[in-house]
Amino acid sequence: MAERPQGNGLAPERLRIADGIFQGPIHLEAAAVLKAFARTHAMPIPLTALLLTLVVPQPISLAGFVQASTTPPSRDASGWVAQKQAGALAPSLQGKPVVVDIYADWCSKCQTIAPTLRSLQQKKAGKATFLKFDVSNASALKQSRERARALGLGAFLEANRSEPSLVAVINPATGVAVQTFRASTDDGAYSAAIKKTQAMLKP
Repeated sequence: MAERPQGNGLAPERLRIADGIFQGPIHLEAAAVLKAFARTHAMPIPLTALLLTLVVPQPISLAGFVQASTTPPSRDASGWVAQKQAGALAPSLQGKPVVVDIYADWCSKCQTIAPTLRSLQQKKAGKATFLKFDVSNASALKQSRERARALGLGAFLEANRSEPSLVAVINPATGVAVQTFRASTDDGAYSAAIKKTQAMLKP
């Protein structure tokens, strides 16, 4: 039996159902709808668990159902998404730091940092591997995804595909971003990150 709402439109609601008794503050309108649904339908999950998902702001484990993660993506100190431990990159990328550029032709910041990255690539020729993943449109993203997966960088691209102008220096032995940059034209900072990664790769 529902009690009258008191102030905030909520009231204790007690429901006797096959799997037990639920009591807690829920909207009376929602309770009425759920009661009617329970009387006329075979519930695939316990009604109590369904009600709890309305009133408890935390994940509920339900048998036979996969629970979505509420953990936010991992981010580095600069606030940008970094790739988690994912294993070594492709054999062709081993031995040298990998510099990955997330690029889009409509991104003005990407155009701003392009000269810096071209100059850096020339200076570090033979010392680092430079990759560009184009996310300008659906077609370009599809091609970039296929290439990234083949190189062991699929997880990185998925985590950062919405961040054009992001550049990461990655340790190919672990697949982890040592340092990430956003719209940076600081040649010295890129060089320092590459040098740091080179030190990690020494036997």
